[in-house]
Amino acid sequence: MQHLDAIATMLAMQSAQIEVAQNEPFQKTRDSTVLADAAMRGIVPKATATRALIKVTNKSGSAFSVETGRNLLDSMGRLWVIATPAQVEADGGIATFEAVQSRTETIKHTVSESEPFYSIEIPQSEDEDYLCALDVSDADGPYEYRDRYVNTEPGERVYHVEADDRQRIYCRFGVEDVVGVQLGTGTELTLSVSYSFGAIDLEAGSPFSLEYTYNESENNLDFSLSNIISLGQNPIEFSVLKDLARYPSIYDSNAVFLGEFDFLVRRNFPTLQFLSVWNETLEEQVRGSSIDNINCLFIACLSADGSEKTSENLTEEIEVEDLTGTQRSIVERIKAADDSYRVRFFTPVISPIEITVTARVSTSYVATEIKEKIIEALLSEYGKEAACSRRGQNRILYRRVYSLLREKVPALTEGESDMTVVIKDYDTQASKPELWRFVDKDSLNVSVSTANITTPSWG
Repeated sequence: MQHLDAIATMLAMQSAQIEVAQNEPFQKTRDSTVLADAAMRGIVPKATATRALIKVTNKSGSAFSVETGRNLLDSMGRLWVIATPAQVEADGGIATFEAVQSRTETIKHTVSESEPFYSIEIPQSEDEDYLCALDVSDADGPYEYRDRYVNTEPGERVYHVEADDRQRIYCRFGVEDVVGVQLGTGTELTLSVSYSFGAIDLEAGSPFSLEYTYNESENNLDFSLSNIISLGQNPIEFSVLKDLARYPSIYDSNAVFLGEFDFLVRRNFPTLQFLSVWNETLEEQVRGSSIDNINCLFIACLSADGSEKTSENLTEEIEVEDLTGTQRSIVERIKAADDSYRVRFFTPVISPIEITVTARVSTSYVATEIKEKIIEALLSEYGKEAACSRRGQNRILYRRVYSLLREKVPALTEGESDMTVVIKDYDTQASKPELWRFVDKDSLNVSVSTANITTPSWG
C-alpha cells in the first residue's frame, strides 16, 4: 500500500497547488506572481532623489561663484550635485543654492543587431543606492522618455523603461514603421544612469564639503544644510508591492481625466509653489461659455523661482510667446500624455485669507508665546507652503480652525480659556480656480489676553 499512499499524497498536493493557482491571478500570494504582475503593470523599482537647500558662507577675500554640476559630499560621504547657481560675496558673504543627492554613471553601448523593441539592461548599482533617473542619447541628439509608447508615432526618437519578473530594468526602443524608432546595427548610444540613496534623514546645519577644490580660496567655504526641499523616496518594498499589485489604478500614469492631468503635472513638477488645473466645464461656470474653451485645459501655476507672472485682482491670460521655461515644459508633458488638448495659461491671482483670532488664557501662560503658537499653527496648516494652498481652492472651515488651535495650543483648552475666530468672507471669488488663497503673517490678526482663570482641582 506504500506506493498507493505515495501516489495519493502526490495527487493531494497537486490538487492543493491547482486550487492555489486558480485563485493566484486574483489573490497574488506567491512572490513570483507578484513580481510578474508588477513587470506586466509597468512598476519599475526606482528611487526619488532628495532635493535640499544648501547654505554657503564665504570666509575668503574673493567672491565665489557656485556652478551647477559640481559635486558635494555630506557627512556620510554621499554625493550631491549642485542644481542651481549662486554668487557668494567675499568676507563673510552668505548665499543659498539647491542640490540633489545623486550620482551619474555614463555607459556606452553599441547596438549588436537591429531588432524590434531592442532592449538594453540597466546595471544595478554595486553600492547601496538605487536607480533614480536615465538619459539616453546618440550622435543625433537625445531620446525622449515615453511611458508605454503613449501617443508615439513611427519615427519618434523615444524610449521606454520597464522591469522584468526578476526586477531587472531595461531601456527599450521601438519598431520600424509601427512605433518609435528601431535602432540600426552599429548605432552607438550613450546612457547617463543616475543613482540615489532615496529618502535621506539629515538635520538642519549638517556639514557639506566640495568633492574637489581647485584653488586655495575654496578651502575657506563653509557648506551646511539649510532645509530639505523635497524628501526622496526609496524603491517600493516587496511587502508593499504585494498589496500594490492588486490595485492597478494606483500606479497607472495614463492621464485621461481632469484629476489625472492635475496629478500628472504635480508629479513631474513637485517644486511648484502653486498649481491649479481645470477644464472647460469649470471655466464656463466662472467666465461663461466660449468657442475658444472647446477641448482646452486651463492652468495657473507659479514655479519655485517665482518667474511666472502673478496678479492681485484681475486674471490675465498668458500668451504663448510669454510662457516661461517651466510652463513650456508643462505643455510638453501634457502633450506627451494626450496631444488632443490645447493648453492655456492664466496668471495666478494672489488672495491672502484674512483671519482674526481673539483668545483669552490663564495668567500662568505668557501671552506672546501663545500668540506665536497660534500664528505658527495657522501658517503651517494654511500658509504658502501648505498642500491645500498650493493646490488652489483653499477653503477654510471654522470647525477645522477651532479643532486645529485646540490641538496645537493646549492652553486654549484649559479651564475657562476661550477664543473667537473670524474669517473674512470671499464667496464672490471663491469659485475662481486661479485663486491662490493662503494665510500669511500680514493677513493674520491675533490678540491674546490673560485673565485669572482657575482650573477646578483639589488643593
